[in-house]
Amino acid sequence: MRKPRILYVPWDKPVHHEEAWRVVNEKFDIVTYDFDSVEEYVAELRKPQHGRIGNIDAVFRPTWLKSSPYVHHYILRGEAVRLLPSSVRIVVQSGHGYDIVDVDYLTSRGILFCNSPDSCSRATADIGLLLIISSFRYTTYAEHCVRSGNYYDSQELAQIADDPNGHTLGIIGLGTIGRLVAKSCQSLGMKTIYHNRSRKLEIERDFPEGSMVYYENFKEFLSKADCILVLCAYNQQSRHMIDFEAFQYMKPKVRLVNIARGPIVEEAAVIDALKRGQLVGAGFDVHEFEPKISDDLLNNWKVTLLPHLGAVSQTSWKNFEKKCVDNIIEYFYGSGRPNALNSALFEK
Repeated sequence: MRKPRILYVPWDKPVHHEEAWRVVNEKFDIVTYDFDSVEEYVAELRKPQHGRIGNIDAVFRPTWLKSSPYVHHYILRGEAVRLLPSSVRIVVQSGHGYDIVDVDYLTSRGILFCNSPDSCSRATADIGLLLIISSFRYTTYAEHCVRSGNYYDSQELAQIADDPNGHTLGIIGLGTIGRLVAKSCQSLGMKTIYHNRSRKLEIERDFPEGSMVYYENFKEFLSKADCILVLCAYNQQSRHMIDFEAFQYMKPKVRLVNIARGPIVEEAAVIDALKRGQLVGAGFDVHEFEPKISDDLLNNWKVTLLPHLGAVSQTSWKNFEKKCVDNIIEYFYGSGRPNALNSALFEK
């Protein structure tokens, strides 16, 4: 029996799940992606029978999407995805988000797409908690004072820092990560509310009765939160969900944290709210134009800025690889029904 042939996208400093990596090498014929540019890859796909990419059965990218050397190799959208050989039946990829993948096109071709939800939930939730605490206590500014030799400039924080305790955390997009953050924040004495397209009763039941409150109306939700945590998926509907208008419904003094996707929050609106004094604390792991960030934010040490590292932990990398391998094994050697985002294809 011929082993399924897969295109593997590696990274230069891999962290493997030992058992999963052994299985994938044993069960599959691996073609390693080693192109210097997407254009070079596309040129290979344009060759007769797609060159050495021909006859692949799957695309396998279990590695960190922001790792070198292929951080900007978006091979699952645009011309690159449209040139995939007709033999491709499934794509598996690390990460929870899939905004760099043309899932609609894959679905139109009958190609399954499996992402890796919950593989980095704990790591991302921890970063969310860090940013929430920093938005109240201004730890980034305090560290800057120490490192810049202005130790006692930190005395300014006596007039602006506050405890999270007693304040209300408002979560936009309550899922696995939001549940973990909320548990931690409740242990700090915070109240928790959330806004989703639909109510999450199964998650509410995981909290003390009445302690996770749902607001269907977005404007009302904004008016109740002392600190807003953005966790929803990024799409055309959520783009600039936090914009100039949204700030009009927030409290006169509010904090904002984004660990979802940068374009959900309009950078210009954030800068305006900071200058007006309405936004008194903020933490961003993601940025609207990343890696470019406005000087207004870069020069404001009371705002914590991170380089999209929510998932960055050894455990996350191993979880990514394990989930990707589980899905590709299930498809080729199991039931044929992996945990696919476009699972409606199973019914066709």
